[in-house]
Amino acid sequence: MTAADRCRAMKSGTVIVLLALAACIVGCTGTPDTVRVGEKENGTTVSVGEGGRVIVALPYDTVEKYEWRTDMSDGLVVTDEKTAAGTQEWTVEPLGPGTYTFRALWVRVGAPDAAAEKTFTLTIRAV
Repeated sequence: MTAADRCRAMKSGTVIVLLALAACIVGCTGTPDTVRVGEKENGTTVSVGEGGRVIVALPYDTVEKYEWRTDMSDGLVVTDEKTAAGTQEWTVEPLGPGTYTFRALWVRVGAPDAAAEKTFTLTIRAV
């Protein structure tokens, strides 16, 4: 093998390694597909990968005459909503990359949103 052949082989190997590394960097964002949050995460920011979702679970008492009302940024959609003993849960998904806000208001049934006794706010960063 000549010096020129060795040089070509080394360049080919280097190109393959660089392509593999680039594919890993592009495909491995390090952000989870699903993030589950609760009342403790009020006021925080979470990140999800493209096509990811966030499950928000908040305490819910069916005996009291209160309800959670949601308010979200455009581009953030609720794909599932469940109410079980003690918990109300929403699965939300961003429609594309960006920063979104999910907000839930704890309000007496029939009262205006302005009368909310507590507010849960979560910033969702979709990358």
